[in-house]
Amino acid sequence: MRRIFLVTIVISFVMPGLRSSSQNLINPVVNNYHRCYTVERIRQIRQTNPYLETDAQFETWLSKEMKAGAGIQRPAAANYTIPIIFHIVHNGEALGTSPNLDAALIQEQLLQLNKDFSNASNSRYASAAATGIQFVLAQRNPTGSVLTEPGIDRINRNTKGWSDYSNGWQPSYIDAAVKPNSTWDANRYYNVWIVPKMDNGTTDLLGYSTFPATAALPDLNNSSETANTAGVVILTNTVGSAYLPNNCNTGYGLGKTLAHESGHFLGLRHIWGDTDCGNDYCNDTPIHFTINNGVPTHPKSNSCGTPDEMFENYMDYSDDIVLNTFTANQVDRMQTVMLNSPRRSSLNTSNVGGVTVTGTNRVSFINCSGALNVSEKGVNNTYPIYKDESYTLNVEDKATGSATVTITTSGTAVNGLHYQLLTPSLVFAAGDNFKPVNIRIFDNPRVDGDKTIILNYTISGTGVAAGASAQTLTVTLLDDDNMRVGENTINLLNEHFENPTGARGLPAGWTLLASSGYVNTFVASTNGDAGGSGLSAHITNNIVTKPNTYTKGVAGAAVLQSPVIDASSVLSLGNLSFKYKVRGLEEHDEGRLAYTSSAAPTGPFYNYGATPGDLGYGPYSSNTTTLANIPLIPGPATLSNRKFNICFLWQTDGSATGNDPGFNVDDITLSATPFHIETEISSGYPFDIQSGTAVSNFKSTNNKALVTVRNASANISGAAVQIIQAGNGNVAFNTTAGAFMRTQKVYQITPASASPAVTYQATFYFTAAELAVWGSNRLNLKILKVQDGVSLDGTLTSSNSEIIAPTVVEDAAGGYISYSGNFTGFSQFMLVSPLVSLPATLTDFEVSILSKNIQLLWNTSQEINNLGFNVERSLDGVTFTKVGWVDGKGTTSNSSTYRFTDIDVRPDILYYYRIGQVDVDNRQTHSAIRSARLKADTHITIAVNPNPAKGFVNILINGTSNKASVELMNSLGQKLLRLNNVIAVNGVYKLPLSDFPKGTYTVVVYLPEGIFSKKIIIE
Repeated sequence: MRRIFLVTIVISFVMPGLRSSSQNLINPVVNNYHRCYTVERIRQIRQTNPYLETDAQFETWLSKEMKAGAGIQRPAAANYTIPIIFHIVHNGEALGTSPNLDAALIQEQLLQLNKDFSNASNSRYASAAATGIQFVLAQRNPTGSVLTEPGIDRINRNTKGWSDYSNGWQPSYIDAAVKPNSTWDANRYYNVWIVPKMDNGTTDLLGYSTFPATAALPDLNNSSETANTAGVVILTNTVGSAYLPNNCNTGYGLGKTLAHESGHFLGLRHIWGDTDCGNDYCNDTPIHFTINNGVPTHPKSNSCGTPDEMFENYMDYSDDIVLNTFTANQVDRMQTVMLNSPRRSSLNTSNVGGVTVTGTNRVSFINCSGALNVSEKGVNNTYPIYKDESYTLNVEDKATGSATVTITTSGTAVNGLHYQLLTPSLVFAAGDNFKPVNIRIFDNPRVDGDKTIILNYTISGTGVAAGASAQTLTVTLLDDDNMRVGENTINLLNEHFENPTGARGLPAGWTLLASSGYVNTFVASTNGDAGGSGLSAHITNNIVTKPNTYTKGVAGAAVLQSPVIDASSVLSLGNLSFKYKVRGLEEHDEGRLAYTSSAAPTGPFYNYGATPGDLGYGPYSSNTTTLANIPLIPGPATLSNRKFNICFLWQTDGSATGNDPGFNVDDITLSATPFHIETEISSGYPFDIQSGTAVSNFKSTNNKALVTVRNASANISGAAVQIIQAGNGNVAFNTTAGAFMRTQKVYQITPASASPAVTYQATFYFTAAELAVWGSNRLNLKILKVQDGVSLDGTLTSSNSEIIAPTVVEDAAGGYISYSGNFTGFSQFMLVSPLVSLPATLTDFEVSILSKNIQLLWNTSQEINNLGFNVERSLDGVTFTKVGWVDGKGTTSNSSTYRFTDIDVRPDILYYYRIGQVDVDNRQTHSAIRSARLKADTHITIAVNPNPAKGFVNILINGTSNKASVELMNSLGQKLLRLNNVIAVNGVYKLPLSDFPKGTYTVVVYLPEGIFSKKIIIE
């Protein structure tokens, strides 16, 4: 497996990784780097000598030695000290000019190595442990002379007669020529070679190590390691520390490559066991499926049965900023090797002397780019759902005394809503190497875009001081709540170059990037040939005639870039396929496949693919034949939930020779898997719904689509969505109007606390199979909303149920249908036959004073078999008596308004009223209760303006100076607001309305003289 690294190149610089002398390139594709070549190198050595010690023999020996020493209590402090010599290979550059690295950078590397081996890099795991192994710079050379630069051996490769490394030294050459002519006694020195460039013939390498042998070997020549090769080799650009990175444009400049290779040198295996779900012989490291690259995020499960991988382990391939863990079992292996293995057990008693490196008490955040991305997805299943992230405020060496560091935050994310700062203060004591900055990131279902948290700090005390760089850290919370629903695989990109536009003939949305003045460029024409039909995109040196030829001997790069691809709304990327033909010149003129972030379309460029560097991602070129293939490339996990551009890159390095054609590309398809619809009885995680226009997408615990909620009128806490009944059929249910059919599938939305007055829009998803039983009638189905706690096996009425005529969208290609409606309150939801209706649905009921009488006014939105209405009155709100009757309209789909005036009333008595709706079969349902009081000889008047109102309404109270109580009720008679002891200033009270959605409401004013009400409309 290869490892991708970002390389940001200034335009005037040579693009690294290309065998090129170009001085005028854009920021082209990043190099492919193989993190570690240890296992491959050992296999190469064994192929030439099959009698060498095997892995099984070593593990049998090590297991026996570990059991023998299991009872040994090792001290917490370092009990092994290893003198290290860095062989810095260069080409005659001045001291301090890369690759002839300055001694200060070497000392930073040693500080980092000792922190990593001391468990001082902020591991999150309880199993993390200090190794008890520390490193010092060798004080004397093999002849006993004191080194001018402790721990450093500078080697000009020219004086050694070694070959030019600009095209990369292979490990076989290093082991055969470099090491034997520069090794210092491997029994007394830990040899570390720092070389500017090495590869395996096709891919650049970051490092490799020799592996320890058993002490029981009759002849040490039976080991893959010899006295002339023992040690590790690392790339120049990997040398550095978290405090002083060597290269901020890569993922490997924080000095962790040496920790990885030193792990191998002391007997550790790769954490994935160098095979799928392999064994690293450590019980406290979870089983990994394979290598991790880049910056993974938790939780990261795998098909081996591991719920969450330990990608922070030094023996994985993650970027340096991620690595921070050796476990206790790994420590046991290294301690046992140090005690028993040749060329390790003698290092602790070496007589070469050692110089301990110390740094300052300056602090900085561990992240040389100053920016990190983290998914907002939570890991716990409780409410609220969250995950805790830890970011390290790192001391170059250690604190020299006490100090308090106060963390401050800013950015677009809101503290308390999107995140919570758990460590606002960090208290340093003398000797502390770091402090964790812990942030709790809250999950949510809202489609509200990426949010940033900017961390900064202030210092009180002298124990630590501010560093010169990395003083702020920006954490971007990646929004993962876009949801493209569908049952079938979809195409995010489907391009055949058959719709030319502009001089280059490229389809709309496709753009071209190129080095300044570069003559070769991409066009689309019939001269191209990638194996498809019609037009093809290809490299040319003439955009007018568009020949399928390119100009040789000119260095530069051209990029053909796709329109923005939105993968933020899909569950996962599928395969990318395209046809291509290319010749060029191997290792000089070549094509590559890359991608850019939509936020930075002009670069940097990243290699596309889960296993970058293999055939299918580039480079594509050949000296003798035209390459032609139809690759099928899995989408990189790093692009899930992201927006990006796919790029086809052509680059030449100035070599005078070359072969036509250049890069030809056609028939590009990128597939994706959308979020499938949940069809089983299932639950979803509870989330808060924020008021406003934000879209909230609820998914089941199976990560399938449930419901989309929009435009909630108020904040809702802990809303849980679930499917409480499921199936592809339909079942009968009863209403007061008769028996009808509904879907077997029933949704339920339940907030943490009842929210009957909240209005919102909801979209419910059904698969084609779930609705097949309805035939063509599926597009006419209605939504039935039934109050929570009401049994679907009973008789539903207009008082506990509501019918909504939804907006229906059928996506035949996606294999689903969505139903959207506007609702008030949260309940059970299902689809029902279009014939279903509920008798006399009351939408409004209010009571008001009319002269010396009391008037009742109510509305219905529809009526089914409605005989009429009983008007009932009560003096206590409990026992009601019929005082009137109003005929209904039978069956009608139109809205209707009814009035009744109660003339048999007395002053100063509080009356309660309700309406009883009676069906033709004499079944009756009751409305909500309203009340009114008639005051004797009252001359009080109540008026409201403006009406319709927006934002506020003025309530004008004349005829009294008494304090009033004011209530606002919605059209269902539900009380939304009550204000007590209201004092009208100059007869006017201003009632704010901005928190309430559009609609019809009733303002009720309670005075000692009586109760007064007015209807208002909020716009």
